[in-house]
Amino acid sequence: MRVFPEERTVPPTLRPLVLPLLVPVLLAAAPPKATPAMPRLEDAVPDTFTGVERVVAVGDVHGDVDALKEVLRLAKLIDEKGRWSGGKAHLVQTGDIPDRGERTREAFELLMRLEGEARAAGGRVHALLGNHEAMNMLGDLRYVAPGEMASFADQSPEPDASGAPRGANGHREAYGLQGRYGRWLRTHAAVVRINDTLFVHGGVAPEVPAKTLPELNRWVRQDLFPGNPPGGAKDPQGPLWFRGYALGQEEEAARALEAVLQRFGAKRMVMGHTTDRDGKIRTRLDGKAVFIDTGLSTGYGRHLSALELRGGKVTALYADGRVELVAPEAAKAGKVSP
Repeated sequence: MRVFPEERTVPPTLRPLVLPLLVPVLLAAAPPKATPAMPRLEDAVPDTFTGVERVVAVGDVHGDVDALKEVLRLAKLIDEKGRWSGGKAHLVQTGDIPDRGERTREAFELLMRLEGEARAAGGRVHALLGNHEAMNMLGDLRYVAPGEMASFADQSPEPDASGAPRGANGHREAYGLQGRYGRWLRTHAAVVRINDTLFVHGGVAPEVPAKTLPELNRWVRQDLFPGNPPGGAKDPQGPLWFRGYALGQEEEAARALEAVLQRFGAKRMVMGHTTDRDGKIRTRLDGKAVFIDTGLSTGYGRHLSALELRGGKVTALYADGRVELVAPEAAKAGKVSP
């Protein structure tokens, strides 16, 4: 019979005492759990990625975590248990996770977990800043549903003030610089370029005071950190709010978009923010502008859709099938976008 070292060295009468005595010692010796560092405006925010074989983009979520899960399964990015199954693919969620629905926190938690799982598999998850993320961080709560507000109650030990909505203190803490979601959101970009495509919530107007993506993202993020001059998160012409490519006159919008794409080295721009009430992803401006907010959440009709960029093809994914859209090069050759 094999005799383990501890059996040779510990007298029988002391054996039951070893574990109780060691546990406090081990706990005392264990390093304290590190508190995540407070985000800073100066921190680098990754914004440019190349050589990505497959990119999937999903539009506005607005608190509907079940619809988000369903569309991620549709795109084969998560399995039935909600775990990352997309391998080296990149998922871009173009902002507006919160507001109007009641399960914002669950959507945040899902994407936070998938960030780590995707990275471990060689992929990435990019949760971009939308105007509703900025509004919540800056205290504009016009679109926070009562149930959504109440879901944050456990984020603060302080009771809510008399007459305040339930969860008001927790909501403020959660979106603050050191809050669970505020800290996470402030480490994210407003605009990323993956291969030859810009992804953004609203749109990048030609007037933005930036020549590079790091400059552009810093301009947006400076509104989210105290003590800075006004930036792009609140600017109505900033990337979180601009709708010129979705609603502007064709000729003027086309010139503006072309100038921006050349400035930032891209061929197209993918945007959320402006909901297509038909529930379909649409293109405009010779296929260089792609709009992916189809009303994913139940409050907007629950139109499930995702955009796939792979092998030079631009494809809309729906529950009832795939529709190939027209890339800019094909548009120049005379093909018409559906």
